[in-house]
Amino acid sequence: MTANLSSQYPERRFHVETDEERRKRGQARKARNFIKSLFSHAAITFIGLFFLIPFLWMLITAFKSSEDVFHTPPRWLPYDNVRVEVNGEQLPLYNVQTEAGVKQLAAVKIVEGVGTFVDPANPGQVMEYEIQQGATKIAEPIMHISFRWQNFSDAMARGSRPGVGASFWVYFKNSLIIAFFSIVGTLFSNTPVAYAFARLKFPGRDILFVLILSTMMLPFQVTMIPIYLFFNDTLHWGNTFLPLIIPTFFANAYDVFLLRQFFRTIPEEMCDAARVDGASEWQIFTRIIIPLSIPVLATVTVFTFLWAWNDFTGPLLFLTSPKNFTMALGLQDFQSQRTMIWNQLMAAATVFTVPIVVAFFFAQKTFIQGIKLTGLKE
Repeated sequence: MTANLSSQYPERRFHVETDEERRKRGQARKARNFIKSLFSHAAITFIGLFFLIPFLWMLITAFKSSEDVFHTPPRWLPYDNVRVEVNGEQLPLYNVQTEAGVKQLAAVKIVEGVGTFVDPANPGQVMEYEIQQGATKIAEPIMHISFRWQNFSDAMARGSRPGVGASFWVYFKNSLIIAFFSIVGTLFSNTPVAYAFARLKFPGRDILFVLILSTMMLPFQVTMIPIYLFFNDTLHWGNTFLPLIIPTFFANAYDVFLLRQFFRTIPEEMCDAARVDGASEWQIFTRIIIPLSIPVLATVTVFTFLWAWNDFTGPLLFLTSPKNFTMALGLQDFQSQRTMIWNQLMAAATVFTVPIVVAFFFAQKTFIQGIKLTGLKE
């Protein structure tokens, strides 16, 4: 065959690849794949830092002291004063330049740049020194790495309106109540509606489905005032959780579309076999469709939890009493107070963020699987 080709095309020469050339070509392909993988992972890591660094800064600030929050230049690790017990009181320790040299003294108080110090070994001896003379620092605090875990308990017990008995524990409980019943309402209302659009055939089904999807293009700002007047003036549900929970028991277009697309991927033959065996549509829905739809149901649960937990506009619209505030509303209210305690604010924000991270961490496998399977065609 090679001789025939050579005789027909004498000007062409057919090259047979040797083992050495094949090995070099394989090495070059591996090198290209390694470089592509290296650049792709570097790009993903670089982009991920934009989301990770603010979270880490919030987390580290939650462990800092009030003085260390505004330290210049900023420090990643939390530092605090080394303290020593003097007469039953914990006092910060300073390196103070005295006539006899640098001594470690405990600061009793510092007023207008003048510190009152005592010697821990001789508490009866009281001395006063200026903290700084010109560009020279006379007294410098002795610092060490220290995580202030009490910031979390102080922040959660404090809240934005301590005078009315509203703390972040109350806000946390309110957010959990709203999120829980929102998840229950979303699953109970959207699942049967999506099954009807996916499996049942009735007149005008497709037109009705398009009309439901069209509501996704209606912004909340358009319906905000009518919804407020309906719940507050007509039903008199103002300053309660009902306007935030009851609407979830009525199907929404996004979750109906997500569940319908998943239900259509389940083979129709399984449902037909169940019908032949005498199963009703309700039995098919509860015993076949629901058990096979755990991934997409977990996806809807995570989405609903994130929406309910992070919702700020809804609680701001309907809740007026601080005892009914959610975490999102309580954080904003705490930030608007006259005296801002930044380390406690970051501690409360960390507590607000942790449930989101934990929910996604434990549900990420089924969450990603549900997203992947939802996009498959029947």
